Amino acid sequence: MSDFDLPDLPSDEELGITDDDREKYGDELPDDGPEMSADEMETLLGASSPAGGAAEPDAKAHRKAKRAAQKEAKKKARAARKQAKQAERRAKEEAKAARSKVANTTESPGAEGQAESDAKEKGSGSAGTPGGPPALAAMAAWRGPVTLLLLLGLSIFASTRTGQVSPEPSNADPSQFSSARAMGLVEDIAREAHPPGSPEHARVRELLLERLRQLGLEPEVQTTTSMLEFPASAGGGDGVAQVATVRNIVARIPGSNPTGAVLITAHYDSRGIAPGAGDDASGVAAIVEALRALQTGPALRNDIIVLFSDAEELGLLGARAFVDEHPWMAEVDLVLSFEMRGGGGPSIMFETNERNGWVVRGLESFDPHPFANSMSYEVYERLPRDTDFTPFKEAGVQGLNFAAIDNAHVYHQVYDAPENLSESTLQHHGVRALEGLRYFANTDLTSVNDANVVFFSVPVLGLVVYDQIWVVAISLLNLLLFAVLFAAARRTGGRTSRVAASAVLSLGLLATGYFIANGAFAWLAGQHAEYGALQGSAFHSEGWYVIGLVFLSMLLVVAASVLTRRWIAPVELQVGAMILPLLASVAAGFAAPLAAMNLQWPVAAGLLAAVVMAVLASRGSGTVGWIVYVLLAVPVFVMLLPVVELLWLAMSLEVAGILVALSTLGLFLSLPLLHSLEAPNRWWAPAALGLAAAASFGMGLLGSGPTADHPAPSTLVYAYEHGAAAALWATAPRDAASPEAWEWAVERSNGEPEVNGTLEAYGLPGIEFATTPARVLLAEPPFVQVVTDTVLGDARRVVVHLRSRIGAESIGVDLGGDTRVVNINGQPVSNVEGLRWIAHWGVPDSALVVELTTPQDGAFAFHVVEHLLRPEELLGRDAFRRPPELAPNINRASDRAMFRYAFGDGVEVEERPADGAASAADTAASPSDTAASPPDTAATPPDTAAAPPDTGSAVQDSAATPRDTVAAPPDTTTAPSRG
Repeated sequence: MSDFDLPDLPSDEELGITDDDREKYGDELPDDGPEMSADEMETLLGASSPAGGAAEPDAKAHRKAKRAAQKEAKKKARAARKQAKQAERRAKEEAKAARSKVANTTESPGAEGQAESDAKEKGSGSAGTPGGPPALAAMAAWRGPVTLLLLLGLSIFASTRTGQVSPEPSNADPSQFSSARAMGLVEDIAREAHPPGSPEHARVRELLLERLRQLGLEPEVQTTTSMLEFPASAGGGDGVAQVATVRNIVARIPGSNPTGAVLITAHYDSRGIAPGAGDDASGVAAIVEALRALQTGPALRNDIIVLFSDAEELGLLGARAFVDEHPWMAEVDLVLSFEMRGGGGPSIMFETNERNGWVVRGLESFDPHPFANSMSYEVYERLPRDTDFTPFKEAGVQGLNFAAIDNAHVYHQVYDAPENLSESTLQHHGVRALEGLRYFANTDLTSVNDANVVFFSVPVLGLVVYDQIWVVAISLLNLLLFAVLFAAARRTGGRTSRVAASAVLSLGLLATGYFIANGAFAWLAGQHAEYGALQGSAFHSEGWYVIGLVFLSMLLVVAASVLTRRWIAPVELQVGAMILPLLASVAAGFAAPLAAMNLQWPVAAGLLAAVVMAVLASRGSGTVGWIVYVLLAVPVFVMLLPVVELLWLAMSLEVAGILVALSTLGLFLSLPLLHSLEAPNRWWAPAALGLAAAASFGMGLLGSGPTADHPAPSTLVYAYEHGAAAALWATAPRDAASPEAWEWAVERSNGEPEVNGTLEAYGLPGIEFATTPARVLLAEPPFVQVVTDTVLGDARRVVVHLRSRIGAESIGVDLGGDTRVVNINGQPVSNVEGLRWIAHWGVPDSALVVELTTPQDGAFAFHVVEHLLRPEELLGRDAFRRPPELAPNINRASDRAMFRYAFGDGVEVEERPADGAASAADTAASPSDTAASPPDTAATPPDTAAAPPDTGSAVQDSAATPRDTVAAPPDTTTAPSRG
């Protein structure tokens, strides 16, 4: 600096500058100003006085030193204040980090230590890894528990078991459907099992004819023979013909000015030994009560045709007979079909024909309680599952097919009884029948087909319907949303590598959940004695296990989010987790367009939530963001949870792995909301979800033991070949039965059964039995009469009449040697060479007429096999009496008496065994004089709904000995059911 004199400057105290002012403004000023040259100083202050400068050099030096000392002191003070301020800032950062750890705030990659280090190095107040998205703000402690409660409430709201239709009492308005009135008819129909050929079947038919007459109708009975041929299986099994003498009940209500006819149908036969309250007395009763309510109103425009079909459980034989032979079929424009696969739940409209737009929009117009999903159309197009709607669908008739599938453990069981049928389900069935008839019978039926539409029901909104063309547009919109999400994530610092890692992680979570769930199911199967004996579900009660699987899915997703926080930010995790559901929804749009909406709309909601999360960044965990995430989780749960539930009800817990995978996929779409479960701390939610999953499985296991409501399966079958020295008691092998069932079978048969192979000769191949000798019953052999025996060219033609003398529900013809069948009750056989077994149900007018052929010099031989499904009429009721915690195992053909009889050239059958040949251990009672049904009650072995299973071994010549073992009929007790 120059030697020019400077005026004495006032001090800070003189200027009124306080320490706070210095702290506030001092750091903003540089420590030293710029140095001026002597010329610049002279220009500013004027020329210096040499005299003054020479006279007082010591004073100037003193002042200069003083100013330098003051400046140095100020500089040190400012440095000290700056250090103190930095220390205070570091303390604040450490306090904030501590609060973040407690509140478990969502951080960007780098974990707590790295975040604090970055903050110290940068001197910023935001933790984050270089290149990563910024951290989200801390959340209030209440956010996590409230979020979990909201998710539980949303699940209950979306469940198929919530908001079911309320039953109506018997004194309800006559114009309305009353479940109480309909339940009275269910009880009359389902007193006992009523398969075709049984006395109860005839009673139920007469009951329904009388009820229709009371409504002023003129019902008729269509009697014909219906046959369904199954070719030989690839594994070497023989061809089978499933035959029935069907008796369909038909009636017609003329319209005032018809443009066509609406047919409404349900089947009145039951399966095997099941009373059939749900399947399908519920459908029949719903139709009768709906017809009664219609009578209270004015005449309708179009004709209404009523069809109570027969032999549905045997392969839709009654419906096929109507479609193929009845003259009214040509006038049918629309079909309403009512079925049941269980005993409860909502009535679901689950099937239409192709080009369903018109009929579905009609459903949207009339249905007061809609429950439908076009996904079921896609499923039924791909699965070999049929109902009486199928023959009409194959004939090109449009329609709606309704069924309920909850409480599926009663399906085809002896406890499919009225007390196990939900009256709410019956009310829902009936309202849809009544309103459907009122709508379609008053609508122009000239054109009932239109382009396919997508449809699904949503709580509060009802049935949502839109054209299939929108499926592609929604897929494109979702792809665009994902592009926006990816760009937003990149703008906030998200890295592509971390997004890819998140996608791989999501795939790993799906696989992990899938294998854990399947492993859990395999273990649970060993804890339930009923596993393998039910046809509608795996276990009697599966609800607790399904809840446990959902909690398991949540545990996997939430724990993965917490554990990967060190490396993957929440936004990056969300983007990667969206890839799988997005691709699945796009693929479904092309492969199964009528099912794609179940993923498309949840994916759209998940993408929107993720975009909000990326845009709001650190503000996303605030209250506004949380509310947005809650709202966008609603469509995810409302759309996906019913799909998970219906998949479980339709396929049982055997698809546990798929249920967890689908649940996990849905939770990926709600990740922004699931992050709230990390408050008040990071690990409370995984711990709570783990405990909830364990508790749910524990509750399920508490009900795994046999009870009167959930009985264990037990097996007892009587088998006898006419002319043999002894009969057999057959039961399940010891290792295949529960201890209670084994002890009961031993006590009933008065002996320790030994494993003795299958009973293929009696029509039960592939099932292992343990047998013990039984006393021979004085049961009459079947009536077999050769009516004609002629030679045509080099072939011999024999016409035989068959009839059961014991009133058996079923009668089978097992062909031996070179004997072949060419005609059954006037119906020609197409597969003459491959067909080796005939199964007939029903009561022919006189006898079952079978036309057989054999080479002119060949042996003529066959066996007749009778199955009596009312064995107590011969063996006495005590023979099959059980404690309440046991029930017949229908998959092992339990509770029946089977008889085998050889017939043919050179066959001589001793109809009574030698004295003393019977086993004294047999506990069967002697048959009463009146026990047997009328002699014209012919029938066949139990039905097979799908293709019959392989019948096994090669055929032997039955003419050699009356006790020859030949190829057996399909095991109809284990075949998949149609109805």
